[in-house]
Parts: sequence; structure tokens; C-alpha cells
Amino acid sequence: MQHGLHVRAVHGNGASRDPRLIEGILSRVSLFRGVGQRALADLAARSKALQCRRGATICSVNQCPPGLYAIAYGQVKLALRGGDGEERVLRIAGPGADFGLPVAILGRPLPYEVAALEDVLLVMVPTSAIFSLVENDPRFMRAVIGALAESNLDLLAEVESGSLRRGVQRLAFYLESLAEKDGAEGTFTVRLPATKTVVAARLGVKKETLSRMLRELARKGLIAVDQRKIAILDKLALAAVAREQASVPPGAAVVRTLGAAPSPT
Repeated sequence: MQHGLHVRAVHGNGASRDPRLIEGILSRVSLFRGVGQRALADLAARSKALQCRRGATICSVNQCPPGLYAIAYGQVKLALRGGDGEERVLRIAGPGADFGLPVAILGRPLPYEVAALEDVLLVMVPTSAIFSLVENDPRFMRAVIGALAESNLDLLAEVESGSLRRGVQRLAFYLESLAEKDGAEGTFTVRLPATKTVVAARLGVKKETLSRMLRELARKGLIAVDQRKIAILDKLALAAVAREQASVPPGAAVVRTLGAAPSPT
């Protein structure tokens, strides 16, 4: 596998093959939380830790990854890039998340690129180790099936959002999905997981359009923006905006089934 110039195995203290370090990382990844200690230790012994500098390309388009990647710390983006250089971010993933499971299982090349938004520590779990665990652990097999099913539903939601929701609806839905209670009674806040440029690419709009939509929601009294921190002032009204019925443009295709379409995970 060819990594970006700033991606390297963790040497120095021998951490790239440190089973205890890797086992600890994998135990915090949702996909592996039901795996027994002995099986997890075996998985860790077959895996490798990788460090990636901010801005590094971790995986390139059309590359066949050697396995699944789990994130210990930092954030990555999975993105498509058009011929004109325009980027569409499919997903922003952080600590405890994983990516690359569908393409690793199918042995297919990546349809997207993966880049580090921050300094990142990853664990690469070889496909052969995943198959071995699937064959010997029914609980893990169900977890893999569940993860693949969920990624398919996520893809359907992505198609629906891009086809049937206006930009401000997508933004409201996105903010609603990230909202967390901030400790005060009935108040919620959002911290954008990346720069406005990356978030705009995630929503399929320009950075200037994202700024305009944030100002629009702020003028309506729904949110208050302080750089990357956003206070949700009226959660019910924000939810109403996210769920407004959008008209489907004439001639637009209606997606009825997606079958086993590849997932951006």
C-alpha cells in the first residue's frame, strides 16, 4: 500500500506492532466492542498502527486497501473529487470510528480518497484477520452485517438529502444531528467537526453559501454562531426547517431501491 508522504508506521518505541497499544485502540472501536479478549488480542497481533500528519493522503482513489482502518485519535475525511477539482466530502470520521470495511471485504478499489484533517493515529486491521474473526465469532459476524446494513441506509439518506432537500434543509438536519446538551436546561450546542470549507463540502455547497445559510438561521433566531461553536436557540424550529417538504424538480429520478450499492465507509 502506498501512503501519503506524511503517513508512516509508528516506530521509535516499537508501537507499530505493540499488541497492547493496538488492542486498547480496537477495544474502543464500536465494531469490535463485542469481541472477546483472546480474539481481540489475536486481532491486535495481526494489525499495525500508523501515524498520519494533518493534510496527508491516507488512501487514494482506486487504491485497494489491505484492510479496515480504525481511528485512535484525530479526524479524517472521505471525499470525492471532480475533474474540476471540486470536492464533495462524504463523511468526517473521528476517534472510535472505522472506515474501509465494504471495500476491504469485497476486495475492490476505493471510489473515494481519505485524508487526515488533523494528526491521526490509525490501526490497520488486515482483511484476512477480519474474515478469520467472522468465521469464528458469530457475534462479530452479526456486527459486521449490521455495520454494512447501516452504511447502506446511510447511503440512501445521503441520496435523499442531495436529491430532495434544499441547502438550508441539509444544514438544519446536519446541525440537528450534531446537537448535544451543554448542561443548561433545554439548551443544545454544536461544535463543527471541521473547518467551514470542509463542512460546506460535506453539505454539497460552497463555503460562501454555508456562511449565508448560517446567517439566515441566525436571523430567524434559531442559532447563534461563534466561529465553530453554534448554540441551538430553538431546537424545535430547527427540526421543522430540516423536515420541510421540498418539491422534487420535474424529471428528477426517484430512487426506489439501492440494492447492495457500495458505501462511503
